[in-house]
Amino acid sequence: MNTTSSTARSNILIVDDITKNLQVVGTILRQAGYAVTPATSGTEALEGLREQLPDLILLDLMMPGMDGLEVCRRLKADPTTLQIPVIFLTASNEMEHLVQGFEVGAVDYVTKPFNPPELLARVRTHLELKHARQRLREMNDEKNEFMGIAAHDLRSPLNAVKGYSEMVLEDAALGAENAELVQKIHEAAARMAEMVQNLLDANRIERGEMQLHLVPIDLAAAVSDVLEAQRPRAAAKQQTFHWRKEVGPVPVLADATVLTQVIENLVSNAVKYSPPGKNIYVRLNKSVEKVVCEVQDEGPGLSTEDQKKLFGKFARLSAKPTGGEHSTGLGLSIVKKMVEAMNGRVWCESEPGRGSTFIVELPTA
Repeated sequence: MNTTSSTARSNILIVDDITKNLQVVGTILRQAGYAVTPATSGTEALEGLREQLPDLILLDLMMPGMDGLEVCRRLKADPTTLQIPVIFLTASNEMEHLVQGFEVGAVDYVTKPFNPPELLARVRTHLELKHARQRLREMNDEKNEFMGIAAHDLRSPLNAVKGYSEMVLEDAALGAENAELVQKIHEAAARMAEMVQNLLDANRIERGEMQLHLVPIDLAAAVSDVLEAQRPRAAAKQQTFHWRKEVGPVPVLADATVLTQVIENLVSNAVKYSPPGKNIYVRLNKSVEKVVCEVQDEGPGLSTEDQKKLFGKFARLSAKPTGGEHSTGLGLSIVKKMVEAMNGRVWCESEPGRGSTFIVELPTA
């Protein structure tokens, strides 16, 4: 990073109740090319932030009235000031308070009396780190925006390919050989459409654009619908669903669309990763405060290493689909975010060679 350009555009807020300290630190920083804003109390500093946000704050740890710990706590509780790095100014006899300072969000400290090279080095380091983090956030936003646009633009032509291939398959005069080729086109388009939808979902979650409408939903009915929709895929692999639920509705507080997507992902994964001829068990258990849905397969199970990265984005696991199915590595990452957005949690219990059980816990409606 270009330190000179970083210095020229950086404004530093100095907060200290002793005027002499403000003068000493201010002189050091101004001579190094920084813009400086002084404040003699925590209250004055917080009020000044309404007019201008600094790039970095040098904050006296011990001040009368509102001390530095409380000022830092308020800074980190406010989204507009959360990302501003805070360096504490502290005397040697105040070191025992520094642990509290780091706990409330400070990034560093400088001891009094001030050593100019040390002070400037710490300031420069944390400004560079701040600018680097900001650039990474901007790049991540740009990446998410690009992925969203690309995925959205791909969805329409893929749906067209799926639709037209379905129409061609209905032609009785197509012939077996051509029908097989068109079927492969249809399946490839369906896989790509699924990947595009996963990218759109992941992008929507990362950008904070997932809007949920939490209402009472009968989880038993939702699971039954998903199992019915997945039954042809399971039958093609000679797999059997075993569906056990309590009598009557099982109400949970959830978003209907998102809940269905979560269950579909877990059941389709059980079908995808289970060998032909195996069983898939789905169970519901409810208590006063929560409902638990379990999807258990008789697949190869997951290694300890696989379980560590199971819910990560674009996870690549040693376990592979058993019928030539495709995996994007995004599904479980999306499931985790969606379940947590509905105030629930999801986890997996598995041992190599003994299958896997995915468990979703949601609040009772």
